[in-house]
Amino acid sequence: MAASWSVFDVPLRSLVAAALIALGAACESNRAPSEATPFAVRFSVNNHLVSPVTISIDSIPYVILMGGKSTSLTVPSTAKLLTWTSAKTAGSNGVLIPDDISEVKISVSGISTSLEISNVINDQTYITAGIYNLTNASVSVGVYDGTSVTCAAELPAAVGAARGFTQIGYYKLLPATELRAYRAPSGCTGAFVSWPSSQLKAFQDKSGLLALTLDTAP
Repeated sequence: MAASWSVFDVPLRSLVAAALIALGAACESNRAPSEATPFAVRFSVNNHLVSPVTISIDSIPYVILMGGKSTSLTVPSTAKLLTWTSAKTAGSNGVLIPDDISEVKISVSGISTSLEISNVINDQTYITAGIYNLTNASVSVGVYDGTSVTCAAELPAAVGAARGFTQIGYYKLLPATELRAYRAPSGCTGAFVSWPSSQLKAFQDKSGLLALTLDTAP
């Protein structure tokens, strides 16, 4: 007679193994999708400002980008916030002089293939000026915003054929903004001559740079 078999002829351990495999497959099919594996995100950054900027990703400094330069950044897809801060100019005493640009925050997810750093930030225009002094008087340079004056720099006098020079930081260009050269060599006090707002609108596109000349002492 031909041999016959039933499920009762299968060893118990085989049945247990089959049950475990089936249970594992069911659990696998019901498991929630895991988080996506992080991947690299690449984009370029162009710094149109004349001052260097420090770029950080989620509060970790990544690179210092010089004025007028560009670079490529590679960050993880989990990165959330890019921040940048501009370098501040220093006075004759070496102390950094703050300007109107504070830390700028940008969502990494909002950056496509490139990030442009320019003198227009959140619809506000900022300007900076390189100022030459042709006179024999040392002066101080102030920024008037229509209400108050911020002392921005000290401008040395010309010496022989060498012109005095200073570079101020970035300040908001408002309807009443004007730059002033004060008679006092520091502190922005006393008589002054000014460059009016209408003249300050002739800044270079994206960099916000103005080249100004003081040819009359206040």
